Amino acid sequence: MRYLRVALAGLLALSGHVLFAQHCGTVEYIKHLDEKYPGLMKHVDDMYLQSIQETEQKSLYKLAPHDTLFTVDVVFHVVYLQNNQNIPDSLILDQLAVLNEAFNRLNADTVNTRDIFKPVAGNARIKFRFANVDPDGNPTNGITRTQSNRSTFNTNNNATTTDYVKQSAEGGHDAWDTKKYLNIWICNLNLQNGQRALFGYAYPPVGATFWSSTYYKSDPFQGVVLHYETIGRNNPSFLSDQLYTNEKTAIHEVGHYFGLRHVWGDANWGQNGCLVDDYIFDTPNTYTRASGCDKSLNTCSTDNLPDQVENYMDYSSAVCSNMFTQRQVDVMRYNMVNLRSELPSSEYVGPVRTVAEGNYLFPNPVADHWSVAFDDPINEEVTVELYDMLGRMVYQAQVVANNYTAELPVAGVSIGMYRAIVTSAEHGVIVDTNILKAQ
Repeated sequence: MRYLRVALAGLLALSGHVLFAQHCGTVEYIKHLDEKYPGLMKHVDDMYLQSIQETEQKSLYKLAPHDTLFTVDVVFHVVYLQNNQNIPDSLILDQLAVLNEAFNRLNADTVNTRDIFKPVAGNARIKFRFANVDPDGNPTNGITRTQSNRSTFNTNNNATTTDYVKQSAEGGHDAWDTKKYLNIWICNLNLQNGQRALFGYAYPPVGATFWSSTYYKSDPFQGVVLHYETIGRNNPSFLSDQLYTNEKTAIHEVGHYFGLRHVWGDANWGQNGCLVDDYIFDTPNTYTRASGCDKSLNTCSTDNLPDQVENYMDYSSAVCSNMFTQRQVDVMRYNMVNLRSELPSSEYVGPVRTVAEGNYLFPNPVADHWSVAFDDPINEEVTVELYDMLGRMVYQAQVVANNYTAELPVAGVSIGMYRAIVTSAEHGVIVDTNILKAQ
């Protein structure tokens, strides 16, 4: 939650510890590519920070208003050696349903979101559907199946061999046009001795102009890779949902695909995660990744908030994770419009809130005072109210708006995360958002 800039080199080092419910290798693969193409990690980092900054300035609402539903065509490439790796259509159908529930906050376990985090829980309004036409214009059910000569695509957690699943010449399946389809490859990601070590990974969006190398192109490798034992809620592998992320692994990796980081700030092992961050202010700081579902955790004293183990971008188990935050949603939708612009179709489905989307508070986080910026001039008294994460009003003030701004002193407010509501007699609710009091 703290706005400290960290290099992508400080992100997750791939773990082979079986007890970690989510074995995500996204950052490890970016580090591997950076060794081959120096500057890649900095580029990804810069693109991520740009998306955060522009999202906080509310440019997202103009480019991708929340009254729009994005629809994404998905193709699943099943690549297998043994028959048990060739999972049935029923599991893939269920996996798509899981994605749709999570990204539209329709999952039944939203009731398990703790009250302190319900005000910041977000609906991404992204719908996933099976592609019905392949790149050649032929009808399809959105599933391809390829029998491979490889027993596993994870050779000692080597980033090169895992990407072989994306290449027909290496025993995998070539991607469909990654600008038009979300490609999800399903394969065996166990180590060669059968040990579970990696459940999935994805590449976050990057600027296409960066990939100038004639040896490596970004487009054919964009998408998500998942271990076959994690697909669907009733996978016959029967992995414990108290320990593993199972069908929610796909939610986590698609979050990476749309540009999200881990909630603990991707601190390395032994590094204090309270001092680094994912740059998203409504995900509280945590010292390191979580495992299982320990809701008593409060590993950082910087914000007096418990660890958000419910968040899909932690390593919490399937029985635990059940939410994205509103700012995570904003970042994903921003990246959909700006960095994966050819991927979705969109339709108007009605507003998700009545507040004018062009009005916003800045700076965020705030120290002594912040301002309200209005899309249209307002010349009247406005009321600002701050509510803590338990819904208690902790601050109220009246100030006079002057055309496009109003100044709001908050020097006496304690450090923490708040819901800020600004109203006026004439306009009603002008702003309803979350803001961090940093010092």
